[in-house]
Amino acid sequence: MTRSFSELEDLPLDRDAKILDYHPFGLVAIDKPVGVLTHPNRKNDKKARTLLRADYDFEEERYAWMDDTGVERSLHLVHRLDSPTSGVLLATFSAELAASLRKSFAERETHKTYYAIVREKGKAKDGHWKDRLEEVREGGNLRVKTGRGQEALAKVTFERRRVGRLGLSLVRLEPVTGRTHQLRVQASTRGFPIVGDRIYGDFALNRKIARASRVERLCLHAISIELDFKYQGTSTKFYAESPLPRILGKLLS
Repeated sequence: MTRSFSELEDLPLDRDAKILDYHPFGLVAIDKPVGVLTHPNRKNDKKARTLLRADYDFEEERYAWMDDTGVERSLHLVHRLDSPTSGVLLATFSAELAASLRKSFAERETHKTYYAIVREKGKAKDGHWKDRLEEVREGGNLRVKTGRGQEALAKVTFERRRVGRLGLSLVRLEPVTGRTHQLRVQASTRGFPIVGDRIYGDFALNRKIARASRVERLCLHAISIELDFKYQGTSTKFYAESPLPRILGKLLS
């Protein structure tokens, strides 16, 4: 079943979220703003700023709302981004396609690329990161630690090193797995936490950069997603890209 672009017209997106691309099968690439939750953290949380201004069903992993004609509409999440991370996020109007794509993510059949800004300590190398990450609760808050837990894999490439007046570096990160807080923890563990990280970061450095640049956000951006998928007997390629936010680019100048 193919769908029309008109489905996007009444999508109740957050005021700063944007549509990046759309596939006729009902697949939507959304540019998620920094500070916006992919979905509420708790049921019936009406105050949280979320990707859509609509009710969220945790069991079915979908937003639901009534359109202007009184028909119930749904948008199913395919994956998630942390609230402080901006960039490409995929969702779909089809529950069947959502289930298929979630399986593709779980089986590592998608290619995701992020950019992060860090302050290097010593000479960091390009290569691959491999860790085991474990989710724990500390004072009621979710935290991730290395040592035990699920395998976390990522490819890392330093594209610009110690540039601009702040001497920061731009890192290209390509996660193979999609663990909670994965890239943030892996970078921090190696001695160059992502700038602006309020959980795993260098807090003194964050304050220094905020004073110098007025940038206080997490400097992690999901820049692109590429995937091949098969739906209703048809093989399809899909690619979506979100440019590096201008405010992050200024940190490197």
